[in-house]
Amino acid sequence: MFFFVLAYAIKRDLFLNTWLYWGTLLIYLLFMYRASVEDCAQKGANRDFRELVRTPFVVFLLINLGYWLLYYALHLTDKDLIILEVNAKIQYLQQQIQAGTGDPVTANDLRQQVVELEKLKADPVQPLGPVLAQMARGALGGFVLAAGIAAIVRSKS
Repeated sequence: MFFFVLAYAIKRDLFLNTWLYWGTLLIYLLFMYRASVEDCAQKGANRDFRELVRTPFVVFLLINLGYWLLYYALHLTDKDLIILEVNAKIQYLQQQIQAGTGDPVTANDLRQQVVELEKLKADPVQPLGPVLAQMARGALGGFVLAAGIAAIVRSKS
């Protein structure tokens, strides 16, 4: 969260930077790994795999919860951040339309998404539903990461 707050303080656009977003995953991995190593040092690695996965997964969930709370709070307080994000999505969709989808139905769906996003710019509001959905999708990926870390830690013990 520190890096995102720093990025936001420097320049709002940096908060939405894809490289920063995915780069912070290394911090997640570091803390998940350290927690898993400490858990195995205290309780041993010869336990049920579900128990080994639990610690790094909980660490992931806690870090991710902090990120999404920050994300939601910033979007509630800074409407310009929502507009920046909407503009980036519109630009991406327009690039897809210009590149050609090969399917008129898909192209029409993309145009419809652009129209809906343009409407959102008039009254920028960050609903909670999409944030919760992204958190849930992230938790699935976090579980996969936790399983991988648990497997690595178990194999080293």
